[in-house]
Amino acid sequence: MTKVIRFYQTGAADVQRIEDIDVAAPARGEVRIRVQAIGLNRSDLIFRSGHHPMQPPVPSGNGAEAAGVIESIGADVKGFAVGDAVVVVPHMNPQRGTYDALFNIDASRVMPASPHLSAHENGAFWASYLTAYGGLKQVGNLAQGDFVVISAASSSVGLAAIQIANAVGAIPIALTRDETKVERLRAAGAHHVFISDRDDLAAQIKQCTDGIGARVIFDAVGGPMTAVLAQAMTAYGIFVLYGVLSGDVTPFPVAAAFENLLTMTVFRLDYVNRPHELPQARDFLNDCLAKGLLKPTIDKNFAFDDVVAAHRYMENNQQFGKILLAID
Repeated sequence: MTKVIRFYQTGAADVQRIEDIDVAAPARGEVRIRVQAIGLNRSDLIFRSGHHPMQPPVPSGNGAEAAGVIESIGADVKGFAVGDAVVVVPHMNPQRGTYDALFNIDASRVMPASPHLSAHENGAFWASYLTAYGGLKQVGNLAQGDFVVISAASSSVGLAAIQIANAVGAIPIALTRDETKVERLRAAGAHHVFISDRDDLAAQIKQCTDGIGARVIFDAVGGPMTAVLAQAMTAYGIFVLYGVLSGDVTPFPVAAAFENLLTMTVFRLDYVNRPHELPQARDFLNDCLAKGLLKPTIDKNFAFDDVVAAHRYMENNQQFGKILLAID
């Protein structure tokens, strides 16, 4: 028997239940993972509440990432051995979540854990840093000397983006709604930090870039702020939207786009369906880890059984970095 987290209806955090189930032997092509840490993501809350584009089955699991150790291996699995430290390739799947203490998963969705990180750090690392890398490098082509604006900067993805920007020699400009986080963001590597809901935000960004403007916007919020940020961009800039936390309609900034020939696009973390892009991302991140340029910020560990409290904590938007469900 093993513990799993399930919900039978969408809603608030307390719809989640801890249950005991039997786990069968791994099928052909699968590995069984004994989980050590599960990274929580904003998409988990959206999925559980019923507002995700993917509708949960009944009952439903949750979660897109986990780190642990391979406990057993099914037939025809190559490249892995019992005892290997591994992580799940982050991916939201309504049929196969990661909020389990023990689970079987197709070996194609597993990759080696980083030897430069602890088990808990591996649980906190991959979804955030793959999202930041994909948006900044694979879509935004961020390069040395570029100014990049990062919204929701105290989130795990925002902090990852700050570190990746510094690793490539770009200049990260962090946005936050919380004045108490300004100094922490500077300490985390942001060259400039602004409060996102101030009226003069575009002018502040232009000023700190010596009038040049940002070449890349990496935005998790969307909504009306899109038009403000577009005014702070340089010619031929790229606006990468990877979330719509505002909940409002996100307009295309037509005037600014025509004036400066801007590109606006989206990034979605989906290396499971684009596996050819994953090796480049992993190589970049592993190289930066080996050089000590990246380090996940873990805000708080919750016990597996405290998943309801963990979701409520994330909903309060007070965290600075990653929230984990830790099993050992």
